[in-house]
Order: sequence, then structure tokens, then C-alpha cells
Amino acid sequence: MNTRCPEQKEGCRVVRPVGELDLATAKALREELRGNDAALSACVVADLRRVTFIDSSGLQELRAAQTRCEAVGGWLRLVYDHRSIELLLQLTGLVQQFPRYADVDDARRGNPALPGTSGAPSVGG
Repeated sequence: MNTRCPEQKEGCRVVRPVGELDLATAKALREELRGNDAALSACVVADLRRVTFIDSSGLQELRAAQTRCEAVGGWLRLVYDHRSIELLLQLTGLVQQFPRYADVDDARRGNPALPGTSGAPSVGG
């Protein structure tokens, strides 16, 4: 996983990992999601559009970040357009906890992508 410098956008931490999210990169993803700020960001957008692969280790880090954000009254939202991410979320039963957002602005505003729109196609349909 290559790291692109996280940014703050209107009070939200925006993280844009690149490459594979797996056991070998889980620690780097955790650090990127958590940040090294004194105070944790309550609102985090993980833009996964440049992620080429994600396994259970990457997914576990996303769930842990979501739990941390929710503990301080915030949220973690995912931006993605890869079918494999949608499939992983469906197979693990996490698609409801991680709805798909088309872009960072939609995620920040809480406007999930509608099913059947461009991006990640429906699985099994």
C-alpha cells in the first residue's frame, strides 16, 4: 500500500490508500486511519478507489476505525467503485455498515450512492 498524505476536509479526515490492503499493509492502514494528531478525528472518509485488493486484514482495520469514530460520536464512510470491495462487504455481512459513496464530498455529506448507479455493480443480480 502506498500512502497518500491524509487531508482534512471540512472537519473530516480523508484517507486515500493506494494498492493492496492486506496483512502486510494493515499496520500502515491503521496508522493512516488513526492519524498522528493528538485528538482522533471523529469523521473519517476512506477513499478506496485506488485500492486494488483488500482482504480480511484490511477490512478489520476499517471496522476498528469505524468503532473508534463511533465511540466519539462520529463515523467512517467508504468511497469505492470496485466490484471486489462490494463483494467482500456483502460476503462478510458488512454492506449495511459500509454503504458505498461515489466520492469524498458525498461521503462527507452522508449521501450514499444509489444501488444500480455507476461504480460498483450489484453482486448476484
